[in-house]
Amino acid sequence: MFRRNAGEAMPRRHNAERGFKLSLPLTVEGPDIDGCLFREQTTLSYISHAAALFPLKSRVSVGSRLKLALALPPKLSEGKDLQLVVKGTIAFIDSASRNGSEARVSLRLENRYVVEAGAS
Repeated sequence: MFRRNAGEAMPRRHNAERGFKLSLPLTVEGPDIDGCLFREQTTLSYISHAAALFPLKSRVSVGSRLKLALALPPKLSEGKDLQLVVKGTIAFIDSASRNGSEARVSLRLENRYVVEAGAS
């Protein structure tokens, strides 16, 4: 077992996650607040290796598991109809916007993702 002396510096952790602010179409699937499954089209706002942020009209609860499907741009998919599919757990829900129609959902992403044929 390794011990660290009190005066020894701890490894630096990066506070800021590197991610991308994007505005791309996104399909979200999972249970709503009543446990009924929903499927909703929305727009991705931000994504990194660990998190995603997007608006959602469906009412959901923290801790629920959702599935995201994001169509890959033709340049990244070599002209094929492919989508990135990733699952995650809702970490935070920002209160609904002033017009009462959508809440911003923050999803903690799992390490696994799949690239599959798009649902054309």
